[in-house]
Amino acid sequence: MNLDDLVFVTSNEGKRREAEAVLGVALRHRALDLVEPQSLDLHEVVRSKAAAGFELIEAPVLVEDTGLELVGLGGFPGPLIRWLLITVGASGICRIAHAFDDPRAVARCVACAADGTQTVIGEGAVFGTIAPEPRGDGGFGWDVAFIPDDGDGRTYGEMDADEKTAMSHRRKAFVALRDALRT
Repeated sequence: MNLDDLVFVTSNEGKRREAEAVLGVALRHRALDLVEPQSLDLHEVVRSKAAAGFELIEAPVLVEDTGLELVGLGGFPGPLIRWLLITVGASGICRIAHAFDDPRAVARCVACAADGTQTVIGEGAVFGTIAPEPRGDGGFGWDVAFIPDDGDGRTYGEMDADEKTAMSHRRKAFVALRDALRT
């Protein structure tokens, strides 16, 4: 299996742009919303999404999923961050994280390539904190709330696309996946 064989299955254009920037290739793409298990285990989520994607398009697939783990909540919501973002928005995530004594967070991404017989995983994590309130207008999702430890005090949302991509959890996951596919 190699990158040229894979179809990136995602309905999120921001994720697609970041993956292509990291990998340095234009990915074949299908904008599908895959049913995913509501699980706190990112590996379970991506393996399920990969199996569903492969079954739908009958071709090798690339999927990814991201979680935001709030330390003050014992790692919750993790992969369920999408639902928290939909219900309370980025400002709600900031309020929740700062309601506890520990606003630290881990942004985690797992990328998965699958061809029906083989599954290859790449994982990346970035440690940081949640801002007291959303800052910036770049990126997407919860980027305006997350301050990576190596981000000079700025949220992902305050960085330009190249700066964010250079340090992101998604970059780390896709680089790890690319390296694993080469072995």
